[in-house]
Amino acid sequence: MGNSGEAMLTVTRARSVLRAGVKALEERKQEINDLNVYPVPDGDTGTNLALTMRGILEAVAQLPEGLSTKELCAAISQAALMGARGNSGVILSQIVRGAMEILGEQVYVTPEVISQALTNATETAYRAVRRPVEGTMLTVLREMAEAAVEAPVGDGRKAFMDHVVTAGWKSVERTPTLLKVLADAGVVDAGGFGLVVILEGAANGSSGWEVPIATHVAPSPAFEGLRYEDEAAEEESEYTYCTSFLLSGWNLDKALLEEEFGRLGDSLLVVGDARQIKVHVHTDDPGTVIGLATARGVLSEIEIDNMKEQTAARTKRLREASGQGVAEDSLTQVVAVVAGEGNKALFRNLGVELIVDGGQSMNPSAEDLIRAVERSTAPAVVILPNNANVIMTAEQTIGLTGRKVYVVPTRTIQAGLSAAVAYDKRNSGDVNAEEMGLALENVAAGEVTRAVRDSLVDGIQVKIDDYIGLIDDHVVVASRDLEAVIDDLAERLLEGEREMLTILLGAGGEDERAREAVERLQQRYPGVEMDVHDGGQPHYPVLLAAE
Repeated sequence: MGNSGEAMLTVTRARSVLRAGVKALEERKQEINDLNVYPVPDGDTGTNLALTMRGILEAVAQLPEGLSTKELCAAISQAALMGARGNSGVILSQIVRGAMEILGEQVYVTPEVISQALTNATETAYRAVRRPVEGTMLTVLREMAEAAVEAPVGDGRKAFMDHVVTAGWKSVERTPTLLKVLADAGVVDAGGFGLVVILEGAANGSSGWEVPIATHVAPSPAFEGLRYEDEAAEEESEYTYCTSFLLSGWNLDKALLEEEFGRLGDSLLVVGDARQIKVHVHTDDPGTVIGLATARGVLSEIEIDNMKEQTAARTKRLREASGQGVAEDSLTQVVAVVAGEGNKALFRNLGVELIVDGGQSMNPSAEDLIRAVERSTAPAVVILPNNANVIMTAEQTIGLTGRKVYVVPTRTIQAGLSAAVAYDKRNSGDVNAEEMGLALENVAAGEVTRAVRDSLVDGIQVKIDDYIGLIDDHVVVASRDLEAVIDDLAERLLEGEREMLTILLGAGGEDERAREAVERLQQRYPGVEMDVHDGGQPHYPVLLAAE
């Protein structure tokens, strides 16, 4: 290791960087898949990128220590070519190839070397695509390379990489302004998104998505009137099969292969050298393509996918997962701010189609909420903030979109669930807002969390790491005993002849103790109907709501 701005590229370091990039990509693979609308649903972009990256990682995992930098980079380039999947994977292999050409000649990886690698990767990738289109992963790569060239290098490698990654995300968000098909669909470019995910994960050594980038942009009048340079590139391929394979042989002629395959389809990529070439093409006659290739050499890594079936599957998945296919007779939709996968599932089961990640310590911005509102297909939207700190932010969205927005001031997830029970998409926004607001009058909500410091609050002495119970944002009990806090809170909430208790169990190390405490609660209150769910919320081992 040199100074803070340089590091040696070894097999061990390459494995570590690749592993982090793959982990980041796997975590967001489905998210990337569902963005994939350009230029055709060519497989699933997230899956293809992940498989390509995993192929590189698996190859590097087999390499012996002690290889020279040049040998290592050559092996990485070869693995990328052999493992490339789909259109996006083939382009990624050329990005890797261009970067490795520079890194293979260096001893240390400095910001200056990374800048040169990104620039060469850009040039290599653009050359590989017969008709480069802006608003794709090519654009995102180019703008990251440009940012790298302009970035100050004196602050060290981490600051340099943060600058490049930030430029990448900004480029991703601009892709709909460059490519009309993205603006029409209300999404950013999938390949560009995936490329930045890989780079950010690899650079950080992890993939902690504290503030996930918004994946959707609203189809907006702001895009109308923009002049798109390549209108023809917006249309979907007329062909059915995405066909790809690796061709090995001697004196392979790329130009001749491009000419032959170009007559049989579109979205053609032919990359490699005289001994190995990766081919990707959309065609109605994959048999003829394979036959022509077989006459030239030996085939491997053959994949033939029906893109029309993939399109139908993607559409169905999006409708089921995000409510984009909501019935036309819906007069109102709901945006809910929710933390925890189990809690999100509960809201979706109640008909809430639009979920925004957020909660305690992770409050969404007004922009996050506006984007969710603009994804609605109904004329009215009700926002459930589900956190006291989000209510004012939610209210700022009123009047800033083309939808009529109502905010029901839910201060907790439990209150939001009670409000969602009263939601009826067939009712107008004002009726829904009124009914959902009335539902809150019958709910008493409590929360259990851990104290982060010693304090005297609401007349109760609290020690750091105590479990504390809150009702209406006021501390009512504190103890080292989790069960005692849960018992005390439940007793207070059930006062006044309330007959139903909803319990949401959180994520964390207190899972088993919380479950045991809840089981004893059920024995203690046999006449109370208890509805227990795995909410998965962070920081709060138990959330309770009594009605």
